[in-house]
Amino acid sequence: MSTKNYRGQTVLITVLILTIALTVALSLIRRTATDVKTTGQLEESARAFSAAEAGIEDVLKRASGTSATIQSGNGSATFATTYTTIAGSSAVYTYPNSTQKGDVATLWLVPHNADNSLDESGAEYYCKEAGACTIDLCWEQPVTPTDIPAVEIGILYKNAAGAYDIQRLAYDPDTVRTGNNFTRAGAAGTACGKSGVYTATLTLPAAPERPLALRLRPYYNETTFTVTPLSDRTLPPQGFEVSSTGTTDSGVTRKIVVKKNYDAPASIFDYVLYANTTIANEAY
Repeated sequence: MSTKNYRGQTVLITVLILTIALTVALSLIRRTATDVKTTGQLEESARAFSAAEAGIEDVLKRASGTSATIQSGNGSATFATTYTTIAGSSAVYTYPNSTQKGDVATLWLVPHNADNSLDESGAEYYCKEAGACTIDLCWEQPVTPTDIPAVEIGILYKNAAGAYDIQRLAYDPDTVRTGNNFTRAGAAGTACGKSGVYTATLTLPAAPERPLALRLRPYYNETTFTVTPLSDRTLPPQGFEVSSTGTTDSGVTRKIVVKKNYDAPASIFDYVLYANTTIANEAY
């Protein structure tokens, strides 16, 4: 084989090696550029999310919607928030989550102050109008298990003497269970804007007594509670919803939505009466 042939093969091999090296280099450059872009997007996303979190914290302090700009070492981000109440109308109200058996759901019948304390002397409580004060309570049958849920209701109220008191009711739609002494509820029907629900009309203490809250505890199964106020009554707000959107200076946005019901007493509150010096069991 001549020297010229060897030289031709060498050139070909060199071209192949350079082609492979160039392909690898371009691949590395592309991956590096992608990694840099991804890192930048993650940083922008984190900044937007941090701004949204700052908005949530700001609203929880102020109890109102706000907007502001947050400066950081890598640039700036803004947040814009809204603060809205949950319920607070004459419309049907359904609890956002099901209540597990043995747990307690609280329905407030008086409004709250800005610091989340009860406004017992306010004018916007549920039973402010003269005459009988009732509210329809509905609860649902979950798909599984098939046990029919019963419900215990505690009506917390301030009596005519100004002392706190509780009235207890209990309903069970299951006609087979007869040993619990609950009041029989009717068969499932249409009520509270829903079908296939059990219902009970609750008569609340009338003036000068003031109902403060309903404490709803399901038995035998979990359930979802719904209440229907009287047409001429307004249900006070049950909590609030905060929405916060964080936006970076490059236009990346992240949104956080927080729903929070007003704080309620622990479930043990329903079984004891509190005094200044002792805790005494209440007759049940």
